[in-house]
Amino acid sequence: MSLPRNIVVFACGDPLRGDDSVAPRAVKALPPEATAGIDARLVGALEPEYLIDLPARTRVIIVDAVVGPEPGEIVELDLADLSGRAEAVVTTSTHQLPLDQVVALAQLLRDEPIEGTFVGVGIEAVAHGEALSQPVEAALPALQDAIARAIAAR
Repeated sequence: MSLPRNIVVFACGDPLRGDDSVAPRAVKALPPEATAGIDARLVGALEPEYLIDLPARTRVIIVDAVVGPEPGEIVELDLADLSGRAEAVVTTSTHQLPLDQVVALAQLLRDEPIEGTFVGVGIEAVAHGEALSQPVEAALPALQDAIARAIAAR
C-alpha cells in the first residue's frame, strides 16, 4: 500500500487585473468534493521557494492565465514537459521568471522531483478591474473541470 499524496494547488493571478484573476476565481469556485484534502494557495506569482519548501510526496497543480493560446483555450501540461513547451505557458506577470524556469530552478534545489500539472487558460485582457473578458468567463467551467481532473489524478 502506498502512502497518500499531498496535493497543493497554486492559483496564480491578480484579482484586480481582469483575466489575470481567472485562476484564483476558478479554484475558489471549485465544489467542495473536488477540493477535499487539498491545500489551495492563492498567490500573485509563483516563486521558486513555494516549490522548494513542499513536503515529500507532494503533487503540484499550478493554475494560471496564459498569453498566446486563443482566449478561453485550456492548456494542460505535465510539469515535466514545461521545458519543451515554454511558449505554451507564458504567464502574465512581468515580475517573475518564466514558469518553466521557476519549476526548473526549484527542481535543482530539491532533493526529490516536482511532480504535477500545469492548467492554464488563454486570456484576452489584463486591464485594471475585476471583470473577466467574455471568452475567459465562458471558459471558467472548462477550466474548473481541468483543475478537478488534475486533482483527481492524485
